[in-house]
Amino acid sequence: MYICSSCWNESIKWLGQCSFCREWNTLTEFKEAKISGTNSQVKWEIKELSNLDDVMSENKEIKIITKSSELNNVLWGWIVPGWVVLLSWEPGIWKSTITLQLASLVDKQIIYVSWEETSYQIADRAKRLWVTWTNMKLLAENVIEDVLETLSKNKTDILIIDSISVMHSKNITWVAGSITQVRFISELLVAFAKATNTAVFIIWHINKDWGLAWPKTLEHMVDTVLYFEWDKYDNLRILRALKNRFWATSEIGIFTMNEKWLSDLKNPGLEFTSSKESTIWSSLSITIEWTRPLIVETESLTTYTKFGYPKRSARGINSSKLDLIVAVLWKYTTIKLEAYDVYTNIARWLKIEEPWIDLSLAASIISSKQNMLLSKDTIYIWEISLTWKVKKPIHLEKRVKEAIKMWFKNIIIPDCDIVETKINLIKIKEVGELVSKIKT
Repeated sequence: MYICSSCWNESIKWLGQCSFCREWNTLTEFKEAKISGTNSQVKWEIKELSNLDDVMSENKEIKIITKSSELNNVLWGWIVPGWVVLLSWEPGIWKSTITLQLASLVDKQIIYVSWEETSYQIADRAKRLWVTWTNMKLLAENVIEDVLETLSKNKTDILIIDSISVMHSKNITWVAGSITQVRFISELLVAFAKATNTAVFIIWHINKDWGLAWPKTLEHMVDTVLYFEWDKYDNLRILRALKNRFWATSEIGIFTMNEKWLSDLKNPGLEFTSSKESTIWSSLSITIEWTRPLIVETESLTTYTKFGYPKRSARGINSSKLDLIVAVLWKYTTIKLEAYDVYTNIARWLKIEEPWIDLSLAASIISSKQNMLLSKDTIYIWEISLTWKVKKPIHLEKRVKEAIKMWFKNIIIPDCDIVETKINLIKIKEVGELVSKIKT
């Protein structure tokens, strides 16, 4: 077995270039270290079988519901006993903070194991975060056997390991943070979680290429993989799930970072818009961030080009999408942009992959080119087709309901059979109708 020293990807043969991260000369031969104290005389035991009805009745009341609606949204509504969660991303994103806040979010016993920080440092940070720590105990230790022995004498509902990269086992000769150490310690923690019905949160890091730095087998061992998404110039944190055995990975949690700690974003619907006043350069749309509808603002600027070839610049969307929208507008409308630079942006650093904000982008471009005001009480939803027809987006009914909940007055959608009396539905069949609808 060969392991890449850059991304920890495994390969059955040596290669000059890693097939995963594309780094050169990083594959080295890897041999599993021998575990001391093994016994060749393996004894087999007969285990008892469980009835599914009995299991459901016994575990009906032991789910741990947190006081954070955003955290519950990502974690299937509650923390499951015996659950192993891997929390990762770059340093300084407040991974330790949100786990430390669990003391104030749940009414269960928590043991916080840390070796990167002293007990005094953790206690001082908890005091600054206003964390109520009557239900949390600290353990400054990095030997996994000593940790598990301590846990055998001290019952807990939630165990936090901060972080697994500094933990090591006495039975492994490799240094802390090595592949063998991490894998072996993870196996012990998973076995402990399942045997004692303890929810375990493991903090891990990312590598230099902003990828999750662990062997792929570790990803399969845990039940859930969570990571934070952020921008260092913004105070928002988005918690996503790369994997979740108990729930779909289609939910996100949105938090705002204040001077003290992370708190739930109270009104995510309008958080990503900059103004409610009519403007010439921006329009609103509704994107589905996996299963959560969010109001997003698209901004555009058109200027007469001073060079022979007009410039196209896009932030938050794929640049090819902008080229497509400009081409369709030039082909099927009176908006001619062959001599104009076009710049587009998604407000608040969001990155949108879905095509259903095409109309909003087109509307903002037309507005900038024609100097026409766009009202912020109107939502634009549909996909632009190369055949100048409009396509019905998925989850259209959910988007319409979100627009109604946020008290918008108008929504421009494709011509379809949807009926709604609580909002003015403006249905169009082709791109050419957009200009006239904006003018009215």
